Amino acid sequence: MRPSPAVEFDPADPAFLADPYPALNRLRESTRVFYDADRDRWFVTRHEDVRSCLRDRRLGRNFRHVMTPEEIGVPPLDPRWQAFWGVERWSLLWLEPPDHTRIRKLVAAAFTPRSVEALREPAHDFARELLEPLAEAGEMELLYDYAQPYSIAVICRMLGVPLDRQRDLLDWSHRLVKMYEFDVPLEAATSANEAAAEFQDYVRGLIRERREHPQNDMVTALAEARVDGGRLSDDEIVSTVIVLLNAGHEASVNTLGNGMLAFAHHPEEWRRVVDQDVTAQSAGEEMIRFDPPLQLFERWVLTDDFAIGDVAIPRGAKIAMLFGAANRDPRVFDRPDEFDVGRENAAQHIGFGGGIHVCIGAPLARIELEASVDALRRWWPDFRLVEDPRRTGAFVIWGLEAVRLARS
Repeated sequence: MRPSPAVEFDPADPAFLADPYPALNRLRESTRVFYDADRDRWFVTRHEDVRSCLRDRRLGRNFRHVMTPEEIGVPPLDPRWQAFWGVERWSLLWLEPPDHTRIRKLVAAAFTPRSVEALREPAHDFARELLEPLAEAGEMELLYDYAQPYSIAVICRMLGVPLDRQRDLLDWSHRLVKMYEFDVPLEAATSANEAAAEFQDYVRGLIRERREHPQNDMVTALAEARVDGGRLSDDEIVSTVIVLLNAGHEASVNTLGNGMLAFAHHPEEWRRVVDQDVTAQSAGEEMIRFDPPLQLFERWVLTDDFAIGDVAIPRGAKIAMLFGAANRDPRVFDRPDEFDVGRENAAQHIGFGGGIHVCIGAPLARIELEASVDALRRWWPDFRLVEDPRRTGAFVIWGLEAVRLARS
């Protein structure tokens, strides 16, 4: 195994978190892949390699179907966080075939092009209903007042989850995703585990209710589904509903916050949207490319023959693909550090993953983003930042604490 070159990479550094892209650019241009001993991971930096890794079946989101933790020196799952591991156990983001194939096939039946397209008009209606009165008020906190209730309303409508616990759903999700960062403080891990337990209890109650009173929604479909002659277990349904609820709004909220901050710093690009020189759809793709809501996604090496270029990476190693670095690769994107809402190939970004774990909700996310940008163009054409937003302090799930906007 060839040693990786010395690199500087500290995703916990406040200077890095203030603006990671200069450092990510330097990493990408200095090396395709490097090993970080502190985090025991191989980091992949370039667009072509990241895209290839996402599709390579020698890599997996999980390793336990082919290796034991002891075999590759991985510590056992921390027993203190049993509720969180219970959610993860049957998550589509965690599973590998054949379990992944079995459950994803059922979920895909609900995310057909027709069913997703049927949400286009409601998505635009939701956006208008929320943003119009906020525009009359003249000021809003974009994430709390609009993006969070909007995105949760859209995904809940699709799944058939009632909105009476909207704020609980958001709270559980925000606490859970803290577990996906590199270094999780004890307090955050404890909170995430408690949120997982509360979230599971809620979804189990919803499953019982749907079995007693079936409806034309996805929770009912999962509860009644038969696969190879058997039903999904309650644990499988719980994990599936939770991952769809989480993935269905966390990325959408952060994409909109990051994107509107980019527009605030590039008012000439916002004017192109307002004047309809470019479409809201085109703008949405560039928002994802320029400042993606997910900066990193991981895989395990499952075979002995995996390499990136001439760098062999051993079986049992973990690789981390740097989406933010890949999305600004000049080998793919001309002038990649410029925010250009008319960019012709912006949709080549790596924002929705790839391979068997490609985001199943990507078509719905695109509809949500297009509807939101279009509604903001109509009702907030002259917005300005009330104050400079602060980052959350997390790197993997990349977003802002708050984005306060006012009408100019």
